[in-house]
Amino acid sequence: MKTITVNLGKKQKYNIDIEKSSIVGNSLPKGFVITDTNVFKKYGDLINTDKVFIIRAGEQSKSGENYLEIARHIPEDTEKIIAFGGGVVGDLAGFVASTYMRSIPFIQVPTTLLAMVDSSIGGKNGVNLDERKNYLGTIYQPQAVLIDPLFLETLPDKEINNGLAEIIKYAAVFNIPSLQRLQKGIKHSDLENIIVQCCRIKARVVEKDEQDKGYRHTLNFGHTIGHSLELLFGLKHGEAISIGMAYEAKLGNRCHIVSIEKMNTILEIIKANSLPTELPFGANTERIIELMKADKKGKFIFAFDEKSYNVQVEESCIREVLNS
Repeated sequence: MKTITVNLGKKQKYNIDIEKSSIVGNSLPKGFVITDTNVFKKYGDLINTDKVFIIRAGEQSKSGENYLEIARHIPEDTEKIIAFGGGVVGDLAGFVASTYMRSIPFIQVPTTLLAMVDSSIGGKNGVNLDERKNYLGTIYQPQAVLIDPLFLETLPDKEINNGLAEIIKYAAVFNIPSLQRLQKGIKHSDLENIIVQCCRIKARVVEKDEQDKGYRHTLNFGHTIGHSLELLFGLKHGEAISIGMAYEAKLGNRCHIVSIEKMNTILEIIKANSLPTELPFGANTERIIELMKADKKGKFIFAFDEKSYNVQVEESCIREVLNS
């Protein structure tokens, strides 16, 4: 077992435990389980309780309506919530846990690569408000994160690619794993080691800036444009972030922050891992820009690397890059 501790001070800390077969072949921790239709279909036998709420798989389930419906179905004797699924389940379950009875403990059991390397760690949660992503939410840390890489063996290739986008983000910002390593494409046999690397980075970033007031913005590379695309076109998070990274790398080059060599390397890595780099057909630049104006990080705020992570860019420059 690999254990990474997220140490937030004031006696608050929790572990990220990474171990094959820790969940698959055994069972989930005890608690009220929130999961989705895809996970329940494959792994319902791991749920050893009838205290379970199943949401429809997909971003559309991250809604205020689902939040209230889950809260109404939590048994009164519930002492803990178990988030069993990908990023959507984790975000929704964390928001419920942080607000139900003014907070109860919860455990993240991520089943997707994206959730394992990113969204299950750090306490960010919430739901979407109309076309504004994650506008209702809190920062509330899990009691533990339990990662079983065996879940990846049944994960569709499209979902693996979805998680690769966040791994590429770590490489672009922190060079861990190295950009050179990713240029050859990421093999399934590399994933367990890469998960450990990404979890260590995310833990250290969260320790420095738990409340997302500064340094944690480094993790937003690709997300300013990407979140708009995700909402507009119903793309997978990883697909939207990949396109976002491609255009934000070009934008960073335009602002003399990202070198042309690094920009080209990022584009090559995205393509090498079967992820998109171009806006969807028929994309309306003005609509994308309008959604970006409502981004909760601020109007046209971008992150490019560890030093340049709170950069405001002129609207005209963004428009030129999106139209290029």
